[in-house]
Amino acid sequence: MKETILFISLLIGFLSFGQDAKLEEKTNSEKESKVRLSPFFSYDFNLSDKLVEDGDAYYILNYDRFNYKIGIDVEFKITDSFSVSTGFNYSVKDFTSTSLFNSMDLIEERQFDLSYLEIPMTVIYTYKVKDFEFFGQLGIINHINIGLNIFIPDSGIALHNIDSYSVSGKVGLGASYPILGRHRLFLATDYSTGLSNVFKNVDYKLKTLGIRMGIQFLL
Repeated sequence: MKETILFISLLIGFLSFGQDAKLEEKTNSEKESKVRLSPFFSYDFNLSDKLVEDGDAYYILNYDRFNYKIGIDVEFKITDSFSVSTGFNYSVKDFTSTSLFNSMDLIEERQFDLSYLEIPMTVIYTYKVKDFEFFGQLGIINHINIGLNIFIPDSGIALHNIDSYSVSGKVGLGASYPILGRHRLFLATDYSTGLSNVFKNVDYKLKTLGIRMGIQFLL
């Protein structure tokens, strides 16, 4: 009888120690994962206005060119569910246009090469289901213009007419799954809409839908 009681006591002690070790391991892992680095690539669909008026001219815009975004985001955990994120992204928002004056004379097609350095600032909510993490993002994107080329001389919207800075609102949804130990593969969709104009004296705001994919490195 004494041997049975001793065996049960040892078994309970061993199981308790194992649970404490797992809890300590999980706690230490969570403490080590307060920061995440997320390099990514995003294929972007340009949803901006297709008809823009500028004085006596109208611009019919075509978004059939390859638009994308690459960069790295840094996420800082505040709680298990909430975090804040920022980063540095390079985005290309190229398009073509056909200009029409009030006389309806057809003008040559023009090619706009437009690129930005972007600094997003978002709040993230994460919901865990086993190994999956589902997340939502809400915030703003700061666009800093770093390049504009317009092919065809005398093209209407000239280089000096572009604002060097604009801002957009952003909302996003996505999910991640662990791979290779402490890394996570993620897929997300992002919608952004301009809060300020891209060109001076022209009512034109950026509006995109992006499909974003990358890897989260848990530090």
